[in-house]
Amino acid sequence: MVGRPQQRSRDTRAKILAAARTAFAEDGFETTSAEAVAQRAGVSKATVFAHFGDKTGLLIAAKIDGLDTILADMRARAEAVGRHTPGKALAGVFLPLLTLYREDPEFARLFLVQSTLKDGPWTRQFLEVCAELEEVATLACTRAADAGALPGHPDPSLAAQGLLAFFYHAIVGHSIGTLADATAQESFFTALVERWAGASA
Repeated sequence: MVGRPQQRSRDTRAKILAAARTAFAEDGFETTSAEAVAQRAGVSKATVFAHFGDKTGLLIAAKIDGLDTILADMRARAEAVGRHTPGKALAGVFLPLLTLYREDPEFARLFLVQSTLKDGPWTRQFLEVCAELEEVATLACTRAADAGALPGHPDPSLAAQGLLAFFYHAIVGHSIGTLADATAQESFFTALVERWAGASA
């Protein structure tokens, strides 16, 4: 059973996260201050820092807390992959996450940096997300292989590594400006995966 102080702390944390998501969406990460988030949440700036450390920690927490819904959508898409247009279906599994990173390039950069570190304040959470992405990619490739759609990739876990490599490439491409908009990024990613899946058939 959660005591009143713990429940109050959880409620405050949730209120700060809700205010941060709204502020980041309306004003962007760079122009949003911790003080602005505190004002929206009706708490002091010190309370924001006590819960999240700094503005970067707040951004990460706001995005990671929302990843469960996206990962559930991706898992459902992975379950539905079959022999019909396997390349397009495999690419479609990752489009929701590409959208998230495209809409928030600062979070994309943090994800790329944090997921390569051995230790850091948010490294464990990012590594857990990476592990879940690998599970989703393996599930999608397993479903495609079970349907006979990836004969050139007999091991779904190895095929998943290729799929993830294309995904990370698309994130980096957008981050450095070579895939500037949604159409460019999604078309590039889908074309890579379709060509790869088609070559394996």
